[in-house]
Amino acid sequence: MRRPPLGPGGAAAVLALGVLAALKALALVLLAEAVARGVVGVLADSPDAWRRALALGVGAGLLRAATTWAGQYVAVRAAGEAKRGLRRELARRVLAGGGHDVGATTVVGTVGLDALDDYYARVLPAAVTAATVPLLVGLRILSADWVSALIVVLTVPLVPLFMALVGLHTQDRVDESSAVLQRLSHHLVELARGLPVLVGLGRVQEQAAALREVSERHRETTLVTLRTAFLSSLVLELISTLSVAVVAVFVGVRLVHGDLDLLTGLVALLLAPECFAPFRDLGAAFHASQDGRAALRRADEIVAEPVPADVRRAGPAPSGPPALRICGLSVHHPGRPVPALSGVDVELPGGSVLSVEGPSGSGKSTLLGVLAGTVPAGSGSVEGVDPAAVAWVPQHVHTVAGTVLDEVLLHTEDETAARDALARVGLTRLCGADPDRLSPGELRRLGLARGLARVAAGARLLLLDEPTAHLDPAGARRVEALVDELRGRVTVVLASHETEVTALADQQLLLGAAAVPRAEGGPDLSPAPETAVPSGADGALPAPGTAPPVASGDGPYEALRELAAFLAPAPWRTAGAVALGTAAALFAAGLTTLSGWLIVRASQQPGIMYLMVAIVGVRFFGIGRAVLRYAERLVGHDAVLASTTELRARVWAGLAVRGVASRSLATGGAALDHLVATADRVRDLVPRVVLPPLIGAGTAAGAGIAVAALHPGALPALAVALVGGLLVGPLLALLADRSAARGATVLRSGVLRRFAAMVAAADELRANGRAAAMLSELEVLERDAERAARRSAWALGLGSATAVLACSVSSVLMLAATADPAREGALAGPVVAALVLLPLGLLEPMLGAVDAVQQWPALSASLRKLRPLTEAARAAAGDGSGLPDGTDPAPVPVHDLALHGLAVAWPGAPAPAFRGLEASVRRGQWLVVEGPSGAGKSTLLAALLGHLPAAEGRWSVDGVDSRELDAAGLRRSVAWCPQEAHLFDSTLRGNLLLARGREDRPSDAELRAALERVGLGPFLAELPEGLGTRVGPGGAHLSGGQRQRVAVARALLTRADMVLLDEPTAHLDAPAARSLLADLRQGLADRVVVLVTHHLADGAAATDARLRLPGAHPEWTAASAVPVAC
Repeated sequence: MRRPPLGPGGAAAVLALGVLAALKALALVLLAEAVARGVVGVLADSPDAWRRALALGVGAGLLRAATTWAGQYVAVRAAGEAKRGLRRELARRVLAGGGHDVGATTVVGTVGLDALDDYYARVLPAAVTAATVPLLVGLRILSADWVSALIVVLTVPLVPLFMALVGLHTQDRVDESSAVLQRLSHHLVELARGLPVLVGLGRVQEQAAALREVSERHRETTLVTLRTAFLSSLVLELISTLSVAVVAVFVGVRLVHGDLDLLTGLVALLLAPECFAPFRDLGAAFHASQDGRAALRRADEIVAEPVPADVRRAGPAPSGPPALRICGLSVHHPGRPVPALSGVDVELPGGSVLSVEGPSGSGKSTLLGVLAGTVPAGSGSVEGVDPAAVAWVPQHVHTVAGTVLDEVLLHTEDETAARDALARVGLTRLCGADPDRLSPGELRRLGLARGLARVAAGARLLLLDEPTAHLDPAGARRVEALVDELRGRVTVVLASHETEVTALADQQLLLGAAAVPRAEGGPDLSPAPETAVPSGADGALPAPGTAPPVASGDGPYEALRELAAFLAPAPWRTAGAVALGTAAALFAAGLTTLSGWLIVRASQQPGIMYLMVAIVGVRFFGIGRAVLRYAERLVGHDAVLASTTELRARVWAGLAVRGVASRSLATGGAALDHLVATADRVRDLVPRVVLPPLIGAGTAAGAGIAVAALHPGALPALAVALVGGLLVGPLLALLADRSAARGATVLRSGVLRRFAAMVAAADELRANGRAAAMLSELEVLERDAERAARRSAWALGLGSATAVLACSVSSVLMLAATADPAREGALAGPVVAALVLLPLGLLEPMLGAVDAVQQWPALSASLRKLRPLTEAARAAAGDGSGLPDGTDPAPVPVHDLALHGLAVAWPGAPAPAFRGLEASVRRGQWLVVEGPSGAGKSTLLAALLGHLPAAEGRWSVDGVDSRELDAAGLRRSVAWCPQEAHLFDSTLRGNLLLARGREDRPSDAELRAALERVGLGPFLAELPEGLGTRVGPGGAHLSGGQRQRVAVARALLTRADMVLLDEPTAHLDAPAARSLLADLRQGLADRVVVLVTHHLADGAAATDARLRLPGAHPEWTAASAVPVAC
C-alpha cells in the first residue's frame, strides 16, 4: 500500500511541522528545567531560585502552547489539500468512464477518503515529532546524565520494533474489517436507492433485519480488529512505562548513594517519558488511520483501471450540423452470448432526424450510449461525432445541482439560454426547486431542458432516449414539436416506442427481429363512463412524491434527547468506559506524582527498603494506566458500535416511513449521507464529545481530593489547571469556533452529496461535455470545506493551547504555594515534588475536554439532522423505540376498494391535490387512473399505501374505513410497482425473490414463469447463468424495457390482494405493452388492481372503473412539485 501523498503544500507542511516539533522539544526541556530548579530551590529555601524557575516555567508553557496551537492548524491544512487532490484524481477517473459501481465508488470517494483525516492530522505530525523530539530531548538528557541517556537509547528502539510487529499482525484483520465496512456501506446505499420498491413490496421489515445483521457483523469484526490494534497501544505503553521505570530506579539508586544530584535526577526523570511519548502517539494514530489507508488503496485500484477506448471521430469540421456515419458497429456485454449490437451501418446527412427502432432489448439505448461515449464499442467506427459537441438526454436522468436552474446552468454558461430552455419545457415555475424532489415526468423535462441548453451552447448532435416516457399526451406533443423545430439545426438521433415520435424521423434504423410499424390500430376498447374529479384550489400544489421536511427541533435540548436515545442501547458499557477512563487518567497522574516523590525521597538518602513501596507503586500505576486505557477504549468502542447499529436501524425505519413521501430522501446521495456519513459522524464524535468531559470531571475531583488531603493551600494553584483546562480552554475554543466545526460538517456533507450525485450522473456529465465543469464545482466545495476545517482547527488549537498553558503555569505556581510550608517544615520535600508534578499529569484529560466542547456543535448538528427520521420511526413503532419489532403483522384481506369523496393533501400544502374522488372496484376489476402530470395520480397511490391520510372523505376496504384497520397489516396486502422501479445490484433471482418473505420463498420455476409471463422468456433462455445473471447497479446491464418488465414480474409474484401499477408500460414498444397488459390482466385476475397511466387506451377495458384527474396548473403540464421561484 502506497503512503498517502502529501499534496501540493506537503513539503512545506512537513517542514513547518518539523520546526514546530523542534520548538516543542525546546519547550519541554525548558519546562523540565523550570520544574526541577524550582523544586530544588524550594527545598533549599532559595526564593530567588524558585521565582526564576517560575518565570522560566511560564515562558516554557507559552512556547509549548503556541506549538500545540500551530501544529494542529498546519496538520489540518495539509490534510485538506491532500484529500482534495486525491478526491479530484478519483473524480477525474470516474468521469472518464468505465462503468464503476455507484455505491462502492461513492463510499470510497466520500467517507473513505475522509477517514484519511486521521493520517494527516495525527500520523503525519506524530511521525515528524517522533523523528525530532526524542533526538533533541535525548541530547539534553545526555548532557545531564549519560547513564539515563544510555538507558533511553537502548530501550527506545524497542518501541518502533514492537509497533511494526503488532502492525503486521493486525494488517489482515484491518483489511477484513475494512472489507466488511465496504460491504455495509454498499448494502446501505442499495437499500436506500431501492427504498420505494421495498416499501411497495412490504419488505422493509425484512430488510431492516438484514441491515441489523450486517451492522452487527461489522461491529463484531471491528471489535476483533480493535482488540488487536489496541493491544499495540498497550504494548507500547508497557514498554514506555518499564523503560522510564528503569531510568527512575537507576536515578533513585544513585541518589541514595550520593552519585547524582537532585537537579540532574529530576531533569532526567521529567524528560525520559518525552522520548517515548511520540512513538506511543504514532502507534495509536497509525492504527486509527487504517480505514483511510484502505480507502486509498481502493481509490488507487479505481484510478488504475484502463479507460475504455472511444471509437467516435469528429471528422472534417462541417459548416453546419455534422453528417453521421456508423460502420460495422458491434457491442458485446461481458457474460452475454449474444451481442447487444452487431454490424450496425448507418449514414445520416447533417441536420437530419434518425429514429432508432426495435423491440425492448434490441440495443437502441446501447447504440445511443456508443454515440454519447458512455458504452464502449467492441468493433466498428463512428464518424461525425465531436465528443465536445454532443447533447444527450438519457432514459433515466440524474442530477447533481441544488436547483433546477443550476442544473441547466451546469450545461450552459448563458443564464438567459438556461431560462429559455426551462420555459420551453414548462419548468419555469420550478427553476428554484430541488431536482431530487421532481417526479419522473418532471425529470424527463429537465433532461430535455439540459439538452436544449447544450444545443444553445453549440452542441451539434442531439441524442434522445425515450424523450416522451412518463409524459402526458400534451407533454409528448410539445416534445415532438421541439424535435421538429430542431430539424436542420442539429443532427438528431432518437429512440422511442411512440409512433408519433418516430414518425418525425427522416431516416429509420431498425434493430432486432422486426420493424415497428409506424401506425397501429389499437383494440376497440369501450371504457366505463368517466368519473371527473374536481381539482383542488387554485394555486401551487405540492408534489406527488414530495413532502415538506419535518421540522427538526432547533432547541438546545433536542440534540441532548437524541444523544440520550443514541446511548440508551448500551448504558452500562458507556458508564463503564467513563469509569475506566477516569481510573486510567488518575493512574497517569499518580504515576507522575509518585515518580517525583520517589526521586526527592531518594535524594534524602534513606535506606533502600524505605523506597521499595514507592518503586512497586510506580510500576503498579504505570502498568495499571496501560491496562485501564486498553479496557476503556475497548469498552467505549463496543458501546458506541452497538449504539450505532440501533441508530442505523432507526434511521432506516424513518426512511421507510418518510421515503415514499420524500424523493430527496430516497436518492442515493441523501440516503448515503444519512445512513452512512451522518451515522458514522455520530459514531466517531460521541467518544470524543461524551466521554472526555466526564473523565475530565472525575479526574479533577480525584486530583482536588488528593491536594486537599496533602496541602489545602495548594488548591488555588491546582484550580488554575482545572479551570483553564475544563472551563476557559473549552470556552475559548467554542467562542473562537463560531460554528466552524458545525459548518465544516455541513460542508463535508455537501461534498459527499455532490460527489455521490456526480458518480451517479458520471455518464451524463461526460457525454454532455460537462466533466470539467463538474470537477470545478467539486473543487469549490472542497475549498469551502477546507476553510471551515481550518477555522475549526484554529479554534481547537486555541483551546488546547490554553489547557497546555494552564497546566504548565499551575505546575510552577505550586512552587509558590509550597515554598513557605516547606521552609517551615510543615510540608515534606517529596510532597512538594508530588504537588508540583501533579498538574503536568492532568494535561491529557484537559485536552480531551477542550476537544469535546469544541466538537459538540458538530455532533449536535448531526443528531438534529437525524432526529426527523428517528422521530418518524418512533411514531411508527408506537413504543418509543423507533425499532422494528421483528415480526410481521397479519395481512388485512382486501376484496373490494371504494373511494368516498376522497381528498388528499401533502403535509404543509395549502390545499388538497384533488377532491371528491368517487370510485369502487372489487377483485378481478381494475381502477384506471388517468391524467396529466401533477394531477394527483401518485398522491392517490401514496394514500392507498398508507403514507398520506385523507384530508376529506375516506377510502374503505371491504366496507371498513381504512383508518380503522391495522395500517401495517393493510400494507402487507398492498403491492406497488413504481414508475422508476429500482433493481438492486444483485441477480435476477435476488431481485425477484424480494416479492415475498423468506418463509414464502418462490421457487425457480415460479420465477421463470413470471419472467415468461412478462415477455422475458427468450431473453432468459439466452443467458448462460440464467436466473443467476447479475443485473448491475440499478439494473444497468438491462435495457429500460427489460428493467420495467422485471419489476412487473416481481409485482406478479407477490401475494398481495391489491396491486398498484404506476406506468407499467413505460419504455415498452406498443406490441410489448399490449402483450404485457394482457398478461397482467390474466395474472392479476383475482386481485384488486389500480393502474396509473398517461394513456387511457393502454389499459382500459369495459369492466374497468375509471378516474380522470384534471391538471392542476395552466402550464404545458401541471407541475408536480411545490413551485419555487428562481
